[in-house]
Amino acid sequence: MWQSIEVMVGLSTHRGRFRVEGRRLVLEWRGGRTFEWCGILKPEIVATSRLRQLVSRTPLAA
Repeated sequence: MWQSIEVMVGLSTHRGRFRVEGRRLVLEWRGGRTFEWCGILKPEIVATSRLRQLVSRTPLAA
């Protein structure tokens, strides 16, 4: 089942959703889909951290 997350970067809020498949985390956001190894960390922590990294790297369209 998909779970929603939100992160604040600067003054804007970015949304995504994630689910866990085995020990892999699947994260979908406006930039596409990415997979992360979850290990022993909580999936919410991994998803929030990864989404924040992805949003920070992606240039915003003017």
